Amino acid sequence: MVTISLPGMPADFFEPISDHKTPPTYLYFDGTSWKPGESGKTVPVASPIDGSVVGNLPVVTPKEIDAVMAAATSSQPAWEATPLYKRVSVMHLAADWIRQFEEYLTNVMIREIGKSAGEAKSEIVRTADLIDYFADEAEALRGETIDSDNFPGYEKGKIAIVERVAHGVVLAIAPFNYPVNLSASKIAPALLMGNSVVVKPPTMGGISGLHLVRIFEKAGVPKGVITAVTGTGDVIGDYVVRHDAVSMVAFTGSSDTGLAIAGKAPMKPLLFECGGNNPVVVMPDADMGVTAHEIIKGGFAYSGQRCTGIKYVLTTKAIREQLVEMMLKLMPEMVKAGDPRSPDTKLVGPVISESAARHIEEVIEASVKNGATIVMGGKRTGAMIEPTILTGVLPTMPVIAKETFGPVVSFVDVNSFDEAVTIINNSSYGLQASVFTKDEGTGIVFAGKLHVGTVQINGSPQRGPDHFPFLGVKHSGTGVQGVRYSLEAMSRIRPIVLNKPQ
Repeated sequence: MVTISLPGMPADFFEPISDHKTPPTYLYFDGTSWKPGESGKTVPVASPIDGSVVGNLPVVTPKEIDAVMAAATSSQPAWEATPLYKRVSVMHLAADWIRQFEEYLTNVMIREIGKSAGEAKSEIVRTADLIDYFADEAEALRGETIDSDNFPGYEKGKIAIVERVAHGVVLAIAPFNYPVNLSASKIAPALLMGNSVVVKPPTMGGISGLHLVRIFEKAGVPKGVITAVTGTGDVIGDYVVRHDAVSMVAFTGSSDTGLAIAGKAPMKPLLFECGGNNPVVVMPDADMGVTAHEIIKGGFAYSGQRCTGIKYVLTTKAIREQLVEMMLKLMPEMVKAGDPRSPDTKLVGPVISESAARHIEEVIEASVKNGATIVMGGKRTGAMIEPTILTGVLPTMPVIAKETFGPVVSFVDVNSFDEAVTIINNSSYGLQASVFTKDEGTGIVFAGKLHVGTVQINGSPQRGPDHFPFLGVKHSGTGVQGVRYSLEAMSRIRPIVLNKPQ
């Protein structure tokens, strides 16, 4: 076994262990040093592009998790006591490191999770910008003072000094589809507000996540204040989430996993973004060209593996026929399935694994068996699912009853738009919805009837701009994200009441 440096990085930046004959085995971070793990067990990270193993992640033990939590707990008070301007400086330096190694990190992400070069680069650049924005916004947060005589029955004599303080130890759990951006969106605000952070990166995407942690460490986050534990969720997840040292959990992932975590972290603040299963409603006066373009972009970008992806369209049969015809005209120009490393590939590459692709195939087949019609696509080759459009879909069919994390857009015919409201509001999901109409007033009124986190009018669902509030309701999440909102969520209010002598 010899130690080698990763290409494109300084020699001491992050060093995997490799014998040059097998994929490298990466290290977890206990807050002081990077370690291979006592158990010797690892989990492979297989590229969805060709199935080759990109690297192996150590499976940490409960004993190692305990040590990580102890380090995070003991280091947090000093970090919170660090002047804000110094914490801000560390964040800006981390953003600069990300930009410095954008090409390297992009290439890691392409290989590890099958993103196209354009989508991977966009995530890296956006992450650096996001960290800078977090740092700038943190300097604008203010406490307040409240006088007692504002409330009837109280005289002057009491003053509440209201300040924002850290929760303590924040557990950050990110998904495979945005392993850098959705890790940084938790790490940066948590650190800026004075918390220590224990990062649990996804298995697929874990290599990218570990590099991000290394960047924060090299940027100057003190020992113990940021740590990283690795291993599959079914092996270490329960132990990490239930740990007494964890003060708050920030999570992005499926609704089923989010519900399970919430049940295992009682009485702890939660900041969750879970499954989306986002619907589109198309009004009779909608611009069919714009609508078709947005549905294709929103439904097929990164092979539909986005919580903000479009999953189904609700409209009348007559409008659906026009819209599908327009989409079929635009698809050859906008979508080309293939190897994400090829410049010819557009929007659709492999999904994260062959097992995920088989599940999507099964869901499509089950829906067709129940009466849905395949207009295009529907076939699987390895981890590749053809871009698929289904019509004749009912809300009870598997393809939309549960979020299908793949390149599939389903059409549900409705007899009225009140029926569309009922279908959306009866769903257990509630991240975003889109309404297409030329009458913005009608769109706003209709949006007010939908029980979802955000309604987009004449646009596909999306997380950004990152300073906008971002949230899900029902099984799609809890808490509010977005730059200022995330900073507030990563802290709590502490009032100190001063009783002045009369």
